[in-house]
Amino acid sequence: MKAINSIDLNADLGEFRNEGEFSNEVELLQLISSCNIACGGHVGDKLSVSRIIEHAKKLNVAIGIHPSYPDKLGFGRRPMVISDNKLIKSLHQQISDFMEVASQHSVAVGHIKMHGQLYNDASKSKKLCEMILKVIKECDLTLKIVGQFNSVLEEVCNEHNQPFIAEAFIDRRYNSDLSLVQRSKINAMIDSVNEQVLQAKQIVINRSIIVDDHPIAIRAETLCVHGDHPGALASLRLIRSAIEAEGIEIKYYA
Repeated sequence: MKAINSIDLNADLGEFRNEGEFSNEVELLQLISSCNIACGGHVGDKLSVSRIIEHAKKLNVAIGIHPSYPDKLGFGRRPMVISDNKLIKSLHQQISDFMEVASQHSVAVGHIKMHGQLYNDASKSKKLCEMILKVIKECDLTLKIVGQFNSVLEEVCNEHNQPFIAEAFIDRRYNSDLSLVQRSKINAMIDSVNEQVLQAKQIVINRSIIVDDHPIAIRAETLCVHGDHPGALASLRLIRSAIEAEGIEIKYYA
């Protein structure tokens, strides 16, 4: 197995609801190489996008779009029954609002990553994946799509010669099929910083996830820590140090 030389660290940002949470996100930006910024589906607006882009630009952190089902009440994490037309319209709006702000800041936008339930659904539904790719094409954008390894989304991207970036989570537990344990389950999140560090090293160095004491092969070009997870800052500091101690560079996958 060829050793990896670098890995991207990403976090979902633009989800702050007060100045304390905003300050926390700015600190996170100093530890990551790319960010996915909420753009109005589950939270956020043009102002919140602008504030995060401003700091990301200063810190040379790569910028990506983080659209969601239009579900502010459920933070985009609830299963949703929505018509194709309504979802397409919402995604167009979120993406166009984001790109308008990015243009104002003269920054490049390199990737797109779905949020929450939309992310989960896109890992399983070919119809939804085709819809997402169609929206991106209609917006005349050249973006890498970030998603779950060995998912339907990866398969559809490969069929369409669409650049795909495989992502793994540092603070989430996995099922044996490499799907994420549902957040409604008591063991869905990894709260221990030490466990998060171990999972990050397992993914990056051993190219696997431990499920029920058994290693399962996984590919990851980017690792995600949820910015709203308690202890995210402490986790990222230790994870970054642990990865760099192995001689692996933290950098964007562009």
